[in-house]
Amino acid sequence: MKKLSSSRSSLLLMELILAILFFALASAICLQLFVKASLLSRDTQELDQAVRCASSAAELLSQADDPMEQIMAQFPESFVRSGENQVTLLFDGDFQSCESADMVYQMDILTDWKDTQTTDWSIAVYKDQHSTLVYELEGTIYRQYLPEVSL
Repeated sequence: MKKLSSSRSSLLLMELILAILFFALASAICLQLFVKASLLSRDTQELDQAVRCASSAAELLSQADDPMEQIMAQFPESFVRSGENQVTLLFDGDFQSCESADMVYQMDILTDWKDTQTTDWSIAVYKDQHSTLVYELEGTIYRQYLPEVSL
């Protein structure tokens, strides 16, 4: 009789160990899924903000007569590089315009004047000083030539 109760208790112990092992494995898988979902959400928010900033700059480029001057007026912390054809904008972690000490993201706007009516432009948003490209946008602006009419 003692032998029978001993085998029952060891069987119960084995079942408990297997149940704990199963739940530990399931919780580890769920934890990994939550971490991946969090990272994916953060990357998506980063990309969304980069697209919004690049689209805003593209709108300024396409609408203004002097786009670089308009961008510099809109973003006072921006600075011009290499002869007025490249503007660099610095952003903090929340994509707010900032000084270089707080910079997390950098947006470079490069323009190339083909002729008096055509301008090619490129906008690139980087994370951590050109280490990771987050978003890139390119386009061409054509301004119609309107001859002056004398009355």
